[in-house]
Amino acid sequence: MKIKNIYLNKKTPVISIAIALLCVIITLISQLVPSTFMAFTFSYPVKYPWQLLTYVFLQGIPGELLPPDFPYSSMELTIGHLGYNLLLILPFGILVEKVIGSKRFLALFASTWIVDVTVNFIMGMIYTEDGDSFAVSGASGLAFSFMPVGIFILFVMGKRYGFGKLFMQVLFYLLMGIALPTAVISLMPNIADVAGIPSMIIHLIALAIGVVFAFICKGKIACFFNNTNVKYSV
Repeated sequence: MKIKNIYLNKKTPVISIAIALLCVIITLISQLVPSTFMAFTFSYPVKYPWQLLTYVFLQGIPGELLPPDFPYSSMELTIGHLGYNLLLILPFGILVEKVIGSKRFLALFASTWIVDVTVNFIMGMIYTEDGDSFAVSGASGLAFSFMPVGIFILFVMGKRYGFGKLFMQVLFYLLMGIALPTAVISLMPNIADVAGIPSMIIHLIALAIGVVFAFICKGKIACFFNNTNVKYSV
């Protein structure tokens, strides 16, 4: 089996595609109507109930809300943030959803989201004690949970069909090329004057959830490769 056979099978990764589309739509709305940005982002205390979900799909920031001396333009920050997170959601999300099924993939997303929101509330209470503001947006805090499961799937493929053949596939290099620098950059506090300690905590927790989920789904992942000629259901 080749990696492309997983991506091109008939099962439609509806959750991954929906997440990616929502990221584009919510981000575009916030750029076209900057006043909506604060209504979409997670800020503590939360003003609108939908902020608990929309912050995930909100990437970047409108130029009107950036400080004058900020080292990046709104366009650079938004395109970089959106593009980077789509490179997590699409390759890893689709791979994981195709193998473990949409229901389990949704469970992974929902579990990470619940933990993420809880941690955001806790950090919001901590960081606002001294009068500081606290706001969070972006999908990487959830998409990071996709990476360990995706890498485990690739490991199972390599073990079953040969690591040599797996390494020869260009897509494998693409996935690793995304995963490794993303992990390094996002886990370093204050990288490029954008991320910080709260971001590092959120990404580490998402990675841990992904590792746990990979262990929980290892039987289903093995089942997928044991029944490659049979329609796989959840």
